[in-house]
Amino acid sequence: MANISANELKREIERVLPQKLGSIFENYSCNLEKLLTPLKWKPIVLLIGNYSSGKSTFINEFLGREIQRTGQAPTDDSFTIITAPEPGETEGDITGNSIVSDDRLPFGVLRRFGEKLLAHLLMKKVDIEHLTEIAIIDTPGMLDSVTEKDRGYDYLGVIGEFAKISDLIVLMFDPHKAGTIKETYQVLRMTLPATTGEDRVAFVMNRVDECESLEDLVRAYGTLCWNLSQMTGRKDIPRIFLTYAKTPDRKIPPGFEVWEKEREELKKTFLEAPRMRLFHMLQEVDKAVRELSLTIKAMDGFKSVFINRLKGFGKAIGISGLLGFLLGDLVMNLAIDYPHDPFLTSLVTGNFSSDKLLWPVIWLLLVLGVGSLYFQKVGFPKLIDSYSRDPDSLVKLESAYEKDLWDRIRSKVSDLIRKKARHQIWIRHKKNLEKTEGFLKVDLQQFYEKVSRF
Repeated sequence: MANISANELKREIERVLPQKLGSIFENYSCNLEKLLTPLKWKPIVLLIGNYSSGKSTFINEFLGREIQRTGQAPTDDSFTIITAPEPGETEGDITGNSIVSDDRLPFGVLRRFGEKLLAHLLMKKVDIEHLTEIAIIDTPGMLDSVTEKDRGYDYLGVIGEFAKISDLIVLMFDPHKAGTIKETYQVLRMTLPATTGEDRVAFVMNRVDECESLEDLVRAYGTLCWNLSQMTGRKDIPRIFLTYAKTPDRKIPPGFEVWEKEREELKKTFLEAPRMRLFHMLQEVDKAVRELSLTIKAMDGFKSVFINRLKGFGKAIGISGLLGFLLGDLVMNLAIDYPHDPFLTSLVTGNFSSDKLLWPVIWLLLVLGVGSLYFQKVGFPKLIDSYSRDPDSLVKLESAYEKDLWDRIRSKVSDLIRKKARHQIWIRHKKNLEKTEGFLKVDLQQFYEKVSRF
């Protein structure tokens, strides 16, 4: 079988997933479009770091052109998306409003951050070969003691949205501020864990050539490791690339040439983004379909509880209706002396006639009607309220992975019960579950086999 490219896989997923599971996603209010949106565009490399970490300098070196402004102080306060022109287009810049309005791009969600962000959002189209396969996003440098009010928009929220659609996230530090910036802590501790996987993040200590000696470098590296352990909460430290910017006018201190290999390896990691995109596509599809399966199991559990409650209530109402049929007119006779010849009395005395069934039937229908109304207006709403507040008993979680998935979708399941319970009790959940599990076992495995040949 021939190798499959990222674009070919993307098109196949966009075709197969809606065809096989589109209606099922819709039945459970799961957003298939949100899953497919990141597939709209090319693989993305996102660079994050404090204002002096050398992000722009590294981008310029990687692309071989002076694309971004550089300097020791903050030089760029915009989110800059760097990509190649489409066939037939020329080089140029595109402003924020045009970016979020283009349905071909996955950036429409950024509109919710307001005009202040859009004024600091830019796309640069540059005719460079690397950019035909990937896009690079340069971000404003992270700062200390900064708030949303200071920037005019939710910086961490924007980083989170970019992280969701990025295939490689490069978090860059420098030896002088090795992980001590406040926003760095917030990004590592909250933003990235909530929006992306650890396998997508590469840690880089840049500008190591500015250390006065190898001893100075070791101290800076140790400080960064310590700070990362505190920020991530992990005892094991991830790999940290040690790099420097290579320019004609900069002399590398003796002994630092050993890090040349790390610089080149980091550049190659950028070029691995298309391959990483393939696996990330399948990881996202896998996770979304498993979340859908867990949602279906929960709603099937709710339907089973409903049916059992309905059977129990129906049995109670049936008995009550029978008692009403047999004794209703007799109780009336004892209370108001009407009717004069109740149904049971007529049977005992042998005076039974069809007109004696009128009040028993009325009592039967009355009891059934009141019982049905009570279940609809009181019993069922109480059931909805109970399980929307605590849906955990609806599913049996068989692994830590399923528990993680459940934690992600628990509130969605609660909302689904609260808002669409009456619709859910009519859906054939077991049939839908068979389809999702069939997709995971057959279609998704076929995708993984194709990617393994890439």
